[in-house]
Amino acid sequence: MIRKNDLAQHTELILNNPGKRNAMNSAFLQTLNRMLSEAEARKETRLLVIKSAVPAVFCAGVDLSELHHFKSAEQARDFALLFDRTLINLLKFSKPILALMDGLAFGGGFALASAADIRIMTSNGKIAFPAGRLGAILPPAATLMLQALCGAGTSRDLLLTGRTVQADEAQRLGLVNRLAGAGDAESILEETMAAMLASTDLALELTRRTVNQPLLSAIEKFNHTAAENFAFLSITDEWQKRMAAFVKKR
Repeated sequence: MIRKNDLAQHTELILNNPGKRNAMNSAFLQTLNRMLSEAEARKETRLLVIKSAVPAVFCAGVDLSELHHFKSAEQARDFALLFDRTLINLLKFSKPILALMDGLAFGGGFALASAADIRIMTSNGKIAFPAGRLGAILPPAATLMLQALCGAGTSRDLLLTGRTVQADEAQRLGLVNRLAGAGDAESILEETMAAMLASTDLALELTRRTVNQPLLSAIEKFNHTAAENFAFLSITDEWQKRMAAFVKKR
């Protein structure tokens, strides 16, 4: 599902669940949080990289089969809070984070990358937020992180229409920092890492803490209210009908 690769000065978290296109369920999020704690404690780690081993897929978002099988609103609320806690932990991580998105990054999958300080996307990449079409909403951390990247107007466009954004538009909108050809992604990643690691570890940590603090404050203020909204939607007929149709189609 997700594996860790400890290298000389950085740790790689590698998503590798091709059958699910790296879709995230509760077990995935719990594993990710455990690995973040391990990477935080590893003194040799100066930087964290999140990437995928699945061709043309970074992360398809949340595992809708789990959402479809919630037994109660409490289960939905717990999942939303777990998802938000994962993104909060990523934002609080003391070392810089890079995300290499080779291929699609949908919904919560892009939210995972949005916690990174720099996002690199290959030219075949796509970003979309189709939650509304399924009768759902993004957890608040994902919504506020998207708005922090591209502004209120663009985030409303993407969330309310669910339209797909190609890699070149994603860069224009500020969702992606660097574009890479299929054969250039790793070299661009290495160049970016080298540039970041020219700074001292303490300077990087304090810069990251300063930049992320306003966003963290906003997320922690609203995440319980939004989790209640997510839970309410999970027991509506429209949620059940649309989730069932999507899971059956898949």
